[in-house]
Amino acid sequence: MLNVLLVDDEPVVRQGIKMMIPWDELELDVIGEGEDGDDGLNKMITLNPDIVVADVKMPGKTGIEMIEAALGRGFQGKVIILSGYSDFTYAKEAIALGVENFILKPVDEDELIASLKTVRDKIIKERELSFKQEKGSEYITSQITKGLLAGDEQAARDAERAGYRYSSYETAIICSVDSDTPEEKTAVISNVTKFFENCGDVDIVSMDLSGMQAVVFKGWKHGNIMEMLYRLNKSFNGTIFVAVGQPVNSLSDLASSYATAYELYKNRFLYMHYGVVTDSVLHSAHDEKTDIGDITSHIYAFIEINDTVKLEKTLDSFMENMRSLKLTPERIKVTCITLIMEIRARVIKATAEKKTEEILNDRLIEEIGEQTSLYDIIRILKTSFTEVSNSYFGRTTKSTMERIVQYIKTNYSHELRLEMLANIFGYNSAYLGKVFHQYTGENFNNYLDEIRITEAKRLLASDEYKVYEVAEMVGYTNINYFHNKFKKYVGVSPLSYKKSCRGVAVSDSDDADDEE
Repeated sequence: MLNVLLVDDEPVVRQGIKMMIPWDELELDVIGEGEDGDDGLNKMITLNPDIVVADVKMPGKTGIEMIEAALGRGFQGKVIILSGYSDFTYAKEAIALGVENFILKPVDEDELIASLKTVRDKIIKERELSFKQEKGSEYITSQITKGLLAGDEQAARDAERAGYRYSSYETAIICSVDSDTPEEKTAVISNVTKFFENCGDVDIVSMDLSGMQAVVFKGWKHGNIMEMLYRLNKSFNGTIFVAVGQPVNSLSDLASSYATAYELYKNRFLYMHYGVVTDSVLHSAHDEKTDIGDITSHIYAFIEINDTVKLEKTLDSFMENMRSLKLTPERIKVTCITLIMEIRARVIKATAEKKTEEILNDRLIEEIGEQTSLYDIIRILKTSFTEVSNSYFGRTTKSTMERIVQYIKTNYSHELRLEMLANIFGYNSAYLGKVFHQYTGENFNNYLDEIRITEAKRLLASDEYKVYEVAEMVGYTNINYFHNKFKKYVGVSPLSYKKSCRGVAVSDSDDADDEE
């Protein structure tokens, strides 16, 4: 439906035209009326009709003056002139202004209908041609851009012929964070394109059905690109993720900029919370690898001593470690769920009657599985572990040495070293060794061995476990080392001790064989 504006100083003429023309059949709609040349000019600019039917002789501006003024202010619609004068001067001026038809009054109904049809068809054809030309140009640009991003040499030659001669190029990849349906993805693509529509020297192409878009900045300074992308992210309220490749100076290198951006895009699970991320995170990633067992021990230690500051720092370090390993989202989630289970088991063992499952429950595990970024997973772990620490261990009035001794008694079955305790409690290891000896009367290793051997004696006396099982349960991974330590402190081998507790006679061979 095209819009029509009627301009005539005689109301009866305007009313007659409105009544004589079958507007709906012509797919036309009268959207306004102008009472004279000045009023008509104002409505031409404000209403922007597709077709204007106007009288020539009117108070104020004539129809010719009105059209000329409107064209000067950017009006692009079509005009049909009505006139009660057959003076060729008016017709000549109208033709010079591009008027579509000049109809003499009294207006013949069939002549005006035919003229309106002709103008209507002309507008429709012009729009179709413009659309095809625009889409054709967009398609060519899109194909060239995709070829450049793929490193195609022919695309580089085509781009140069199309006028791509800039001092620098840079690529960004944009995707939605939480759009699931095709409609939502289409809306994001449309809004991103609209954001850049008034920016010069920017090409945007959709790269796949997931809604991922590539943006090529031509001749832009890197700082200006980043400023624009941060504004984009802010306008979407953080619901999009932007990966930025490095600046390059030639078309042939544009593919490498895209490759960097795509690497970040593929690993967006690791970097999602940045919103806009550059290749600097790839260079800053550390190579230090941490064993999950060590991480678990440190995290649990800070939970137990209720040091939530170090707990959060350790989880931050864990997050950076996951980034450096570049694990898949699935592997990261499994690792984090394993961590939760390990911490839950240790807390249950330490607190006995307290129900840790109320916090570290199955719903928490489900929540971890639902997250779309590593950052959000770590945020959840920080909250949950801090709650466990505060709920079950709280702030204590015990001295640091009492807390260290309590920690040893609780965690003797795990790997414990003086250096580890020094790190957990914030001591120099040599100084901690001296203070520990003064407090307990024994050095750290002897104290730990005594606790382990005492527990080993209890487990052996219960007659529920084999000797090698007891060794593992109290923290000794080497059965021969356990045998030697046990004999040193108890005077007999573990197997001999176990048999004696059952009232079984002990032979000399028992001291040489603890494989039971």
